[in-house]
Amino acid sequence: MLTAAAMLVALGLSAVSSASAGRVAVAKVTVTFTDTTLRVSPTTPGSGVTTFVVLNKGKKTHVLVVRGPGVKNAHTSSLRAGGHATLTLTLKPGAYALSDPIGLGEFNAVFLDVVRSTNVTAKGNGSVVNPAGDDAMCGYPVSP
Repeated sequence: MLTAAAMLVALGLSAVSSASAGRVAVAKVTVTFTDTTLRVSPTTPGSGVTTFVVLNKGKKTHVLVVRGPGVKNAHTSSLRAGGHATLTLTLKPGAYALSDPIGLGEFNAVFLDVVRSTNVTAKGNGSVVNPAGDDAMCGYPVSP
């Protein structure tokens, strides 16, 4: 009977991993331009697929340029006053420079420190570790 329970658990885990393998979590980084500043939030995003939401709250035209590991020629189109755009990139762990060579100048940059992301998925109440209160698994005691 323990073997049947182990097989059911294994089948359930493979189904969960297959279902979650198709989903990709997308991080969001907000970039806000004024005529004198470039603000970024958060400045330490996790690695992986990241969408930059870019807002121009200034009166000048701005463009976001992203440079870093594995990123080549990544930039938004020119954003007029009040404009917005999105830019989706896959970021690797490391340092990235965000700049606006048109409105703020090439050397006025903000740096992102991209950290390695962990891929964690869960269902249910994550605060419950072992509701049985012992080393039970599927109703059967587990002994090492």
